[in-house]
Amino acid sequence: MMTGQEISTPFERLKETRPDLYEAVQNVFSDTVETRRQIRRHPELAFQETETAKLVAGRLKEWGYEVQEGVGGTGVVGVLKGARPGPVVGLRADMDALPMNDLIDEPYRSEHGGIAHTCGHDAHTAILLGAAKVFSQAGLSRGSLKVIFQPAEEIGEGAAAMIRDGALGNPDVDVMAGLHVHPTVCVGEFSLATPEFTCAAVDLFELEFRGQGGHAAHPHETVDPIMMTAQALVTLQQIVSRQTDPLDSVVLSFGQIHAGTKDTIIPDAVKVSGTVRTLKPETRNRMEERIRSIASGIASGLGGSCTLDYRYGPPSIKVGEVPRRMLEETISRLFGSDALKETAPSMGGEDFSYFSNEVPSVFFRLGTNGGERTAYPNHNARFDVDEQSFLYGISTLVELTNTFLEKDKGEFV
Repeated sequence: MMTGQEISTPFERLKETRPDLYEAVQNVFSDTVETRRQIRRHPELAFQETETAKLVAGRLKEWGYEVQEGVGGTGVVGVLKGARPGPVVGLRADMDALPMNDLIDEPYRSEHGGIAHTCGHDAHTAILLGAAKVFSQAGLSRGSLKVIFQPAEEIGEGAAAMIRDGALGNPDVDVMAGLHVHPTVCVGEFSLATPEFTCAAVDLFELEFRGQGGHAAHPHETVDPIMMTAQALVTLQQIVSRQTDPLDSVVLSFGQIHAGTKDTIIPDAVKVSGTVRTLKPETRNRMEERIRSIASGIASGLGGSCTLDYRYGPPSIKVGEVPRRMLEETISRLFGSDALKETAPSMGGEDFSYFSNEVPSVFFRLGTNGGERTAYPNHNARFDVDEQSFLYGISTLVELTNTFLEKDKGEFV
């Protein structure tokens, strides 16, 4: 029930506890919102983020950052140096959109049919720009800040491309942080997975079963690859249910089956493709051979053959013990101990993992659910975020960076 007084939010409490941070974030908030809406209206697909990159680079140059463009394709890196030597802190945001329609009923809906920011990368980019602007105004007493704006997260290739192109060097990054907006968490709250790994490794595969086709009325004269496939689809699930520790995490899912030209013809071959998700590297390393052994054994036993094309994608995100503890302390200090929720790891993928396997890192979820309109899941055509969440995202990145900068190189491991 309204009492006539303004409802206090966790961010508003910073007026009393951290008035400097409160004012700094408020000063960049409206610009952050407008930037996010501009990016949402003009989404770009993986490795096509030319206009988004131009916007980012232009802002960073205006604010006094040393800027490198075209990193890993369309990536942008900005460096702000402090008054004295110290650690180098990396903050990362992804910039690419998804190949789908945007169905939100808002003036900032995508103006490009079939392309939409329905995962929240528009918010990630805007939030990191907001934090970068805060530091451009406040300066750094020591160390350096490296802001990394990454392409092509949605296809799992942008982070690796930026690393190959030197994004973590000159100067070498000592610790990193990243965030992902999420509608399962309310505005003013954050979540962090409990174990060491927060998101799964993402691998893709294609199996081709080959036999000898023929007339469907005379199956005894054929070597039926469809039957091989049917047996394999069921048996391969035993990798999860019977060959993996129940306390471990593995997902093996099939997404496509292609075979045949007519319902009265047994085909010569069947192609099946899918994905494998794992958390532990040692579990991941066993999956390719297990799939090959089972599928080939079934095909051979039925008189046919099977080949496997196994493609390794982003690894699982590795969360460093020290950066994790520092994030927990930061959020508790700013918004209270109840603001950070513990959650189970996600079997979804996120190519921030490439950074986290090179540098001690922490990756967390920022709550963006402010009600029914912003409760749709990521990758839904009606996905949107409550922009009040930007206040929490910017202030947390700023405070966490300052906390990192108080440490010395080598203290993050």
